[in-house]
Amino acid sequence: MPMTSKERLLTALARGVPDRLPVTTHHLMRYFLDTYMGGMGEQAFFDHFGLDAITWVVPHRPSTEQGEFFDPHHTTPGFLESRRIASADWRVESEDVPHPRYATTRYRFVTPKGQLTMMVQSNEHTTWVSEHLIKEKHDIDLIGEFVTAPKSDVEAVNRAAEAFGARGLVRGHICCFDIFGQPGTWQDACCLVGTQRMIMETFDDPAWVHTLLK
Repeated sequence: MPMTSKERLLTALARGVPDRLPVTTHHLMRYFLDTYMGGMGEQAFFDHFGLDAITWVVPHRPSTEQGEFFDPHHTTPGFLESRRIASADWRVESEDVPHPRYATTRYRFVTPKGQLTMMVQSNEHTTWVSEHLIKEKHDIDLIGEFVTAPKSDVEAVNRAAEAFGARGLVRGHICCFDIFGQPGTWQDACCLVGTQRMIMETFDDPAWVHTLLK
């Protein structure tokens, strides 16, 4: 009897011998699905090609005892996003910036002791940072003092896993920085500072890099 996709993937992860080689994807780009697959949904894509399905679930919840709440201005999470968590001391404001070629948005992080700004741009393929958040070394002090600390919504994850059933694996990742980040301290720091600068600072000011990564 053939294994389900979930059984096949879990067997391979446990270094067992599945009934066949599991085949899946890491992510699916919306541009690819819209342009080459006629707007097909992600789960229909797995069915179409006979792949072992995955679904990404990254729900966060605020810590109400710490004064956190869901950002009322962030109601539709984007690719691999969760509802943003805000507080009275950590608010995110945005404004569209005219640009001749790319959709451009400036974000302002508002704290009681100052503001930090960053800018992202997008085209039909992807989104990137065009202005990094951390410009001065002391900017990390505002982050360290005021940034929120989203918690995993375990109940929502369990509901998603139950609904997905034997179809495949439910995947997720640790919390990354608001607006644009990547799971993992080094990756997140590169999104905030810039990869080249981070590499140089590891040699020029390793103590500052260690403080940032913490």
